[in-house]
Amino acid sequence: MKFLCSVSLYLLFSFTLVAQSWQVSSPSNKIRAAIQRIEPDGTLKYSVEYLDNNQTQTIIEQSNLGVSRIDQSFYNGFTFENSSTAVIDENYTMSIGKQLQLRNNANEITLNFRNSNNSKFQVIFRAYNDGVALRYRFPETSNSTYYVTEDKTTFQIPVNNSKTWIQGYDNFRPVYEKLYQNGVSLNQAINQFNGLAFPALFQTPNAWILLTEADLDEKFFASHLSSYFGNGTFSVATPSPDDGNSYAAYASSTLPWTMPWRVIMIGKQLNNVVESNLVSHVSKASQIANTTWIQPGISTWSWWSDLGSPTNFTKLKTFIDLAAELNLPYSLIDANWNQMGNGGDINDLITYANSKNVKLWLWYNSGGPSNDQPEQPRDLMHIQSARRQEFARIHALGIKGVKIDYFQSDKQELMKLYIDILKDAADYELMVNFHGNVIPKGWSRTYPNLVAMEAVKGSEAYIFDGSFLPNAPRHHTILPFTRNVIGPMDYTPTIIGWGREVYHLTTDVHEIALLNTFESGVTHLVDMVGSYTNLPTLAKTIISNLPTAWDETRFVEGFPGTHVVMARRKGENWYISGINGENQVRNITFPLSFIATGDYSKQLLSDGATPRDIVSSEVNYQVQSTNTINITMQPYGGFMMVLKRAACQTTHTITSQISNTTKYEASETIQATNIISSTANVTYDAAKSILLTAGFQTQQGAVFKAYIDGCGNQ
Repeated sequence: MKFLCSVSLYLLFSFTLVAQSWQVSSPSNKIRAAIQRIEPDGTLKYSVEYLDNNQTQTIIEQSNLGVSRIDQSFYNGFTFENSSTAVIDENYTMSIGKQLQLRNNANEITLNFRNSNNSKFQVIFRAYNDGVALRYRFPETSNSTYYVTEDKTTFQIPVNNSKTWIQGYDNFRPVYEKLYQNGVSLNQAINQFNGLAFPALFQTPNAWILLTEADLDEKFFASHLSSYFGNGTFSVATPSPDDGNSYAAYASSTLPWTMPWRVIMIGKQLNNVVESNLVSHVSKASQIANTTWIQPGISTWSWWSDLGSPTNFTKLKTFIDLAAELNLPYSLIDANWNQMGNGGDINDLITYANSKNVKLWLWYNSGGPSNDQPEQPRDLMHIQSARRQEFARIHALGIKGVKIDYFQSDKQELMKLYIDILKDAADYELMVNFHGNVIPKGWSRTYPNLVAMEAVKGSEAYIFDGSFLPNAPRHHTILPFTRNVIGPMDYTPTIIGWGREVYHLTTDVHEIALLNTFESGVTHLVDMVGSYTNLPTLAKTIISNLPTAWDETRFVEGFPGTHVVMARRKGENWYISGINGENQVRNITFPLSFIATGDYSKQLLSDGATPRDIVSSEVNYQVQSTNTINITMQPYGGFMMVLKRAACQTTHTITSQISNTTKYEASETIQATNIISSTANVTYDAAKSILLTAGFQTQQGAVFKAYIDGCGNQ
């Protein structure tokens, strides 16, 4: 038999006739995507498998591919033309996120087809060690406008013994602020909503799976999932015709036209999903050449504790004072600041903030036809000339960022607005925080000035939704496995006590731990000034020094809906937090084998006798690979721990690859078996000896220096 392009002819066990098939495997060869063209109708299908100990396990069962255009269909009648493959391997740097130095490594296959009208259609698959991504492309060239009305992609999840953590979709003005269903069996329908939202987490017998989309640009709408009917089929859905005030529910573009990636994160363990950067990997590289002005950090915020405060100069000064006292870089001035009175206006407030070495962020209503919210300033963002004029004005005043609210539509016109705002804000060196918005789509890689996004049921729900209080602790333990996996999440955490007369079940330590458990490039302290000034000294110290962008993130232990322990590294310091989402005491033990051995100070905040009590301690602590930590979290409690590396170590044993600029100093010996990557600039400085043993390597382009000198001398 003659084969074309090594394509085989065979019958599936379901007796479906497969005319042709292709596959692409991850660099580790453990994850494999298979694509098939089916006879007699020429449809395209795909499936995903995991190869484990010589066993092939199904991750995604046979699922549909294709789209529908107004002028013709691209989901059947396909004829195969040719294929090409590529290896994706690049290093890149993020400005925010769970890991700043990243490697994008995958194998890619591009399949070229023609439909029954002889029009070209490309299907592109990438296989990563932690998942699979797929997208479509119309490769022909035309200045005419074409319209995609439906994405036919499905994800066929194995049903038996499988569960999902998934959020309902708003059929009108979606803002992704519903609670997640908590481990619902896939044997039952989930159709009480108007569709379901990305991201969606699944626990199946063979793997954990998280579905989302990425690299969305101005040429497409934001997708979600259709309602689920208990058969394992999750289908991509278009925006509701009702949202966006008459904007079209389909996508339009000239050709060529590349559509977003559909992303399938896959892991045998939960950490493979939680720690994944797949959304960033598949997104376009940074479009901003100089990113040194993008500075993540913690901000004070007055609105939650006093909704009218943004119009009150005197009240806002106290939040600037709080930022100065805690040595925080920012304070956010929220809605209606242009109506400020009681002692000054925004110009006076900027002058006052500058005197305290605090920089301001300003809130804006996105305006335009997509919303009818009256809060001001509005109608300055949706028209480019007005937007650029305003950005130029506030940049000259020293404003560092803008929070833009009330997008409330997933249609293409709004996707274009998001991206246009990010481009213009970058021109005026303004960071951006979107609210009332779509979920992250990988834009923080392409436009690194996007440092925060809402798209979450956050602390403001305590004020407006009475049903939130009993659900919040569990909700907190689901978010690190779902929403926060795909990008920054502006939850606005850390309610201390009940001074605002907004009650919460979580302990004060649980609330402080959220600052580290959740990830956002700019994190806003939600509560009143007095809530923080009255904290124990160590709690204030931890908040003052807490980073919001990370060199490394590790999921330590937990399970969605019960508890979570997260560890994040900045430099040589580790920040470890835990939260308990249940109304029972939880005792946990975890190893410190992932932390470099050596001398540290250990700062710890733990639950006290009552939910309002904070027990604090600080001791010298030596980390060994065999160390374990034992913690008791009270009902709805938590803990916050900082392991701060001592200024000078006796010895260093370095085994992990180094990708950034760093210096290791020791009063005696450094022993290294590590790789120094091409992006690194590394110095080893020991007083007695430096031993570079088998496995040590400096890649081309790396800078490496070694001194026999000792701590603080070189």
